Amino acid sequence: MSGIIYGINPVTELLKIRAPQIKKIIFAREKDAKGIKPLLDLAKQKHIPLEQGQRRMLNRISGTTHHQGVVAIVTSRREVALDEIIAAWQDSGDKLLVLVLDGIQDPQNLGALIRTACASGVHGVITGKHRAAPVTGAVFKASAGAAEHTNITRVPNVADAIDVLKERGAWVVGTNPDSSTSLYDIDGTLDLALVIGSEGKGMRPIVQKKCDFLVSIPLRGGIASLNASAAGAIALYEIVRQRHYQRERG
Repeated sequence: MSGIIYGINPVTELLKIRAPQIKKIIFAREKDAKGIKPLLDLAKQKHIPLEQGQRRMLNRISGTTHHQGVVAIVTSRREVALDEIIAAWQDSGDKLLVLVLDGIQDPQNLGALIRTACASGVHGVITGKHRAAPVTGAVFKASAGAAEHTNITRVPNVADAIDVLKERGAWVVGTNPDSSTSLYDIDGTLDLALVIGSEGKGMRPIVQKKCDFLVSIPLRGGIASLNASAAGAIALYEIVRQRHYQRERG
């Protein structure tokens, strides 16, 4: 995963979780970087080397102008293995909830999906190593730092990873706008792996065949589909809603 993390929220979360692995933080002059004083104060408390630089320097290092005046150079994060996600689920004592992404290529969508997954309490996010966006600094920024709190694994073959989850007792739900089964008709209290397909073509046929259920999100307006991050958010929080209701009922 990326050794360059930028943006106020992502770098702040990095300081909270992996401060010893931060080599240094480079920040723009105060007039060019509003709102970073709390971050710099935290960095000083954790004895992180600080370097002031011009904005064009930060642009070059981060590869973007959207760094909000702060860039962290960090030891690359160790990738989580699929077995570790399964172990996190089994240790939690909760019902499984995993987000599986098949071919998400837009870093903004990937970051938004990771942010929602983290907020909904998933045990992990599974994405592919091929034909999918890598977990870069842009993804970390789009996730608003949630990528630091989420178990993320990149697997060579998404279909094979689904088979492993099914062997462990997971039911697999895939979103498909052509399905006659509504999202609101599934049992969200099962051990679930939720599959979201690519932005343009959706799930590949080989992945779709692995799903136990295919569901659609009812749409009432004049559009035929939602983007991947919106569909993932709606589906995840329908599962969260059902589980909350089950707990409330005792």
